[in-house]
Amino acid sequence: MFDSKTLTSFLIKSSLSKYSNMKIGGNATYLLAPQTVSDLSYIVKEARTQNLEIVPVGGGSNILFGNVGNRVIILDAYLPEIFQVDHKIVIVSSNMKISSFIDKTMQHGLGGLEFISGIPAHIGGAIHMNAGAFEKCIFDYLLWIEYVDMKGNIEMIKHEDLDFGYRTTSINGYIMRAAFNLEKKSKKEILADKEDIISKRFERHPYNYPSLGSTFKNPKSKFAGQLIEECGLKGLQIGGAQISEKHANFIINVGNATFNDVFELIKIAQKTVKKQKGIELELEIKVIN
Repeated sequence: MFDSKTLTSFLIKSSLSKYSNMKIGGNATYLLAPQTVSDLSYIVKEARTQNLEIVPVGGGSNILFGNVGNRVIILDAYLPEIFQVDHKIVIVSSNMKISSFIDKTMQHGLGGLEFISGIPAHIGGAIHMNAGAFEKCIFDYLLWIEYVDMKGNIEMIKHEDLDFGYRTTSINGYIMRAAFNLEKKSKKEILADKEDIISKRFERHPYNYPSLGSTFKNPKSKFAGQLIEECGLKGLQIGGAQISEKHANFIINVGNATFNDVFELIKIAQKTVKKQKGIELELEIKVIN
């Protein structure tokens, strides 16, 4: 086990629910918040020597926490925030919120990533899952990332050396910084595009309740929400969790939902769609249990 004396400055005494967009999660033995890259590297190396699984947490926008056991949960809340602009190139730390990043780049007349406006994630999480919408993805603009690998080493990798696809990347580590090549746009145009995207999200998605966004990946040439709706599951509720009546690919917390409430709905959706449609729904969210 970790030497508690050496980890005292990193430990956070708080429920994981505070760091989940779903507002679900209990206590963790190792909920850690490094303040420097050296701290992060040290934590990763120590966890590796103890064969403990590491779970990076940024905005907590797509993680469903159950019993995390002795997993090492690493928060990015206290790591340095970086934002540097050189012409159209922007270097940003992974812990910056997407909303803040878009607002900051807008002040420099740089845009392009407005399509992910309204997603309550941090830049690092958006890169990890190759966030996208409206036929665009974040990797369309990515140049390189700097990350701490699972041995605790600091590495840099270029866009062309990364494998990525629909909601997936080959990154295996904790992203620290990333560089983007953005587009020259007027502030007025960026703001209009941003507000249009957010308006569409609020129109289609149940943002009035805590959720983790889209629960399942869209199968090829299909929409997960439509499949779930066609199976008659829209509005199904277990405990405090519900398959949203507004968008069936969202499971929402309508009141004190537990991990088991949400996980049961996930299993029902997968089983029912498989039985009725012959399609296996793959999770887009991460389940830590």
